Amino acid sequence: MHSSRFLIALGFTAFAVTAQAQTTEAPAPETAADPDAKVTGQTVVAIVNGEDITIGDIVALRTELPPQYQSIPDRQLYDGLINQMVNQILLSQAATRAGLEDRPSVKRGLEMQRMSYLAELYARERIDAAITGEAVETEYAQRYAQEEPKLEFNASHILVPEEETAKEIAELARGDVDFAELAKERSTGPSGPNGGNLGWFGDGQMVPAFEAGVKELAVGGVSDPIQTQFGWHVIKLLETREKAPPALSEVYQELAGDMARQITDAMVQALREDGSVEFIEGTPGLGSLRDDKLIEE
Repeated sequence: MHSSRFLIALGFTAFAVTAQAQTTEAPAPETAADPDAKVTGQTVVAIVNGEDITIGDIVALRTELPPQYQSIPDRQLYDGLINQMVNQILLSQAATRAGLEDRPSVKRGLEMQRMSYLAELYARERIDAAITGEAVETEYAQRYAQEEPKLEFNASHILVPEEETAKEIAELARGDVDFAELAKERSTGPSGPNGGNLGWFGDGQMVPAFEAGVKELAVGGVSDPIQTQFGWHVIKLLETREKAPPALSEVYQELAGDMARQITDAMVQALREDGSVEFIEGTPGLGSLRDDKLIEE
């Protein structure tokens, strides 16, 4: 018997309840195991209506679980996995007795599952072999080693629809009026209730005219009215800082993910170039794309 994503898909929630709240041991096989016998992938751990569940099946099922389930204590995990598989087998056997395997839609679904599993396995093995700690460190060095600290800005603004109103507000803001209170009273932008504060931002995060206006200010300075597609802004620069490149640990997963996508894209492109892919002209069947009855044919 083989583990599959099909087995997993039916019950992460059910498994979580079973594995974390299990109070009884998993059902034992009819014949007690010899404690001195060597455990192999074919060692039977349970029998469901004559169908064996092996420890190899259980281990395979365990490898499919999300990370949060991997930290469950082994005995709970063992019991939960066996019970999960027992439930899946009982349902699968019932489906077979009901003749579901003979449905064209089921055959298509199983083939899709098989194809998806093999495709992901092929890609994953190659990705895992390529993305080593050393490879990620090299990628990090190429991206960040020569990167200079970047200047970031913390600013507040008041947004109004008319230039004359913005000029009036700019004058007030350069006086004794508290800018945050003025923003709460007069700004029409979403940051108004927060005193106009925009938090920290760097190059490219604001529209060009706004960004250019911020860069012209000294800390504590208030801008003349600046127009963007959103209206007229009066900006106050609160502070600046230099942000150093991130540490490797901070971007490790991001880098590994980017590398995985690059490897996958290159792999698929090479397979397309080496293989034969033919698209039939005229987009046949486009008008029936949402006709679910075609699955049954």
